[in-house]
Amino acid sequence: MGDTATMESGYVFDPSWEREHGRLLALEEIYDDQSRHRLTELGVAEGWHCLEVGCGAASIARWLAKQVGAAGRVLATDLDTRFAHDRGLSNLEIRTHDLLTDDLPAGAFDLVHARAVVEHLPDRDEALRRLAAATRPGGWVVVEDFDIDGPMYPAAARYYPPEHLELAERLGRALRAAFGAAGVDPGTGRRLPQALTDAGLTEIGAQVHAPVLTGGAAAFFPLTLRSLRPR
Repeated sequence: MGDTATMESGYVFDPSWEREHGRLLALEEIYDDQSRHRLTELGVAEGWHCLEVGCGAASIARWLAKQVGAAGRVLATDLDTRFAHDRGLSNLEIRTHDLLTDDLPAGAFDLVHARAVVEHLPDRDEALRRLAAATRPGGWVVVEDFDIDGPMYPAAARYYPPEHLELAERLGRALRAAFGAAGVDPGTGRRLPQALTDAGLTEIGAQVHAPVLTGGAAAFFPLTLRSLRPR
């Protein structure tokens, strides 16, 4: 499917861009620790069947495969899987797949995880319904998306020099403008609890994670802005 699937789905990032792999690796550097922490809290264990949607470079998919062991399995999907590698993990399957058009097995997974995926799709409600339908009764759906529809770090304002906060706000304005031009909802994160409820899920919870802009941030945000520019 590759690039054709990308255009048909309306997904905004082009995997054929020469800097896309680096952008995905930078995203992993910023957010993997928090994602692993959140999934560990849910009790991911041996024997679980997991679905990782929009797996990117597959770091979380490989981590899940190690957690569920030989008795479990992980299906990692993406529109374009050129950057995803199983690295010899026999319980990890990587599959080219379009969440909005391709079928998933119904009620098959103990855990469904999607990070920085739903916000980029043209029909976010349908995407969430499909994730919910793929989850077994009693299973978990974990969706991580950005919320940049407002000040970047309002709670931290007292701790940072004004010039640093101004840089953060300039970044926020640039991201909101780029996301909006690409059809991405910059406030997807705050709308997830209601959207997940509308998708038929129960026991909804929400956590807010605001990482300090270190590590991969110096690469990730400039590359994201550059990727969203018309080419």
